[in-house]
Amino acid sequence: MSFTYLPFVAPGGQEGQPSAPAGMAPPALDQIERGHAALRRAALSLEHDAEPVIDLTGPARALERAVGAIYDAFDGRADRLGAVRAAMVEIDSVAVPIGEAAGLDAGLARVGALLRDARGWLEHAEARLAGAPPSAPLDPPPILASRDRPRLHAVRRASLVPRLKVPEPPPAELVAKPPPPIPRPRTFDELKAAVATLKQRAPAPGALPAAAAARPLAPRGDEPAARPAPPPGFAREIGAAIDDVAFLRARTRECFEEVAMVGMQRAPLLGDPFRGALVLERRMLAAIDVIAAIGAPALEHVPRLVAEAPVKDPSLAFASAMVLGCFAGRDALAAAEHALLRSERDRAFIEALGAALKLVPHELLPLALRSLLREPDPLLRAMAIDVLAYRGLATEDELVAAASDEAAPVAARALHHLGCAPGQRLPELIQRALTSAAAADPELREATWTAMALSDHPHASITLRAAMEAPEGGDAAALLLALAGDEADARHLVARAFEAPRHGLIVAAGWAGAASSVPLLIDLLEREGDKAMKLAAAYALERITGAGMWEEVAVEDDEIVVAEPPDPDVGEPRELKLAQLVSDPRDLPAAPAPELVEQPTVDAARWRAFWIERCQGWDLGARYRRGLPYTPEVALDELDTGRVTPGERRSIQRELIVRTGNFVRFDPHDFVVDQEEAIAAWRPIASRASGAPGRWTRPRRRAG
Repeated sequence: MSFTYLPFVAPGGQEGQPSAPAGMAPPALDQIERGHAALRRAALSLEHDAEPVIDLTGPARALERAVGAIYDAFDGRADRLGAVRAAMVEIDSVAVPIGEAAGLDAGLARVGALLRDARGWLEHAEARLAGAPPSAPLDPPPILASRDRPRLHAVRRASLVPRLKVPEPPPAELVAKPPPPIPRPRTFDELKAAVATLKQRAPAPGALPAAAAARPLAPRGDEPAARPAPPPGFAREIGAAIDDVAFLRARTRECFEEVAMVGMQRAPLLGDPFRGALVLERRMLAAIDVIAAIGAPALEHVPRLVAEAPVKDPSLAFASAMVLGCFAGRDALAAAEHALLRSERDRAFIEALGAALKLVPHELLPLALRSLLREPDPLLRAMAIDVLAYRGLATEDELVAAASDEAAPVAARALHHLGCAPGQRLPELIQRALTSAAAADPELREATWTAMALSDHPHASITLRAAMEAPEGGDAAALLLALAGDEADARHLVARAFEAPRHGLIVAAGWAGAASSVPLLIDLLEREGDKAMKLAAAYALERITGAGMWEEVAVEDDEIVVAEPPDPDVGEPRELKLAQLVSDPRDLPAAPAPELVEQPTVDAARWRAFWIERCQGWDLGARYRRGLPYTPEVALDELDTGRVTPGERRSIQRELIVRTGNFVRFDPHDFVVDQEEAIAAWRPIASRASGAPGRWTRPRRRAG
């Protein structure tokens, strides 16, 4: 296994194929992965689908040993050929009791079929590994600290094996020990003695028969011994000292929670520069480095933190995948996948895990994602193709196959990425999506519109104009029309926003940037009474003019739907607040200041004065952005330093693709240094495409 530091480039090259570990051919690697996937499904089916008609603890432990042997073969912790054969032996030991009980439960029959599939793939891998020379044990390189990107750490440790949870067998029933037999009487005296003995052994009327004596419980080693009473003035309970392992696990939990917290806070708010997230990212990477420095005890504890959590929060999914994806070994990625497959398949949980996989530097990530592409759950397949395409690892055939998937979430993710680099088959896929049974799905519908807009589809304008009138999805269509449309589309947008004002239409008018729309937006400020509509018009005016007329506004308190009932009056005096108790009555603290937020002014008079004084020389037939005639360079400056949210930066990225005819991989979810590199790569492209300021021109990048 190579430990090259390649954070966003597939080690196998442009095709996205993973580099095989040393001493293993790529076909053998794929066969072991397929066997691992079948064995993983068998383990999950044994946990969730099989009825405990037999004792399942033995098969569960054997499956754990088989999975561990597969990880040893993957990562070179043992002789690969011997590890594969050991896994096959364990599978055979499980197949015997499962096959005997398959007729009692359909779940066990499915487990048996999956075990046969796993063994078949491992047999193919065994045949390939038998002809390969044995590989020397790997010597992990020293651990190096991360700074602005995560590093792939290699830690010497045992394989991380999931613990399967199956019903424990019931305890053996306690039966009273039978009394010694009575000799057969031969005389009347012996008969009388036998009758007397039976009367003595018989229980009293109404009493239960005596059971065997209960075995005494073994003393627990963790029970604290009785302590003497402390001297006066000293603490009564100090607490027992924890051992080294408990200390390391507590430190691991702190670092794990740090990663989860930063994962939720990385996205900047409106007005915050995206480079400010660099401090948070370094905190997250430092926490992962601490886990790497602790070593095996910390890494083994990370899967437990997710498995033992009372609620499967999405932040836990992000943290587990982010941490485990920074450690070499197929078992590390598999531990994060196992937490996902064991969950209730909550969409937010899956999305959070995929968000982490978009960032991790693991070199076997393509292999793991392609394995998830074969899962029956469409949400898992959608996440897998999304991460593969995001990382530039998906082949065109994989994207086309995903875009042809019957499940709407899978096809939607693939169409989003195919639109960025349109190929010959994209028009056919767009037509298929428009006429398929899942065409009404909101996610697939928006993805189809996006692919049409980005690829300069000949029917994009007509389709988006019709879609923007619909109550559902109309706002998304209007925004795409503003980003990719021409001057006629911009005039149509502005007219519809003025005739039938709607929040999404007003926002789209701001993105369209027609100078002639400024007076109409100012009129909307005067006539609209809805605060949200007026604020949308103000933001649209700010996007077009760049006036900078920001003002601080107090954030309104969240509306409480159900008021808290008052405390009952029981005749006792009310408790004073802490500030009243500790402060002098003559110098009580002031009421807390309201939370303030900056937003463009909604004062129509100020906007009208600005329009008259500053914009008299504007070309009313031109397009403007932030007070300048629109060019891709102006949009790139807005992407780089503008007061925009992550969602708005994604819209600017789409706009740059349309207006330049080129594609540079960029997303606000990336690390700050990667965003800066992408902006630098966009710079010469945007400069070459900025020869017609203020126009809606776009190069031809039509597919097909």
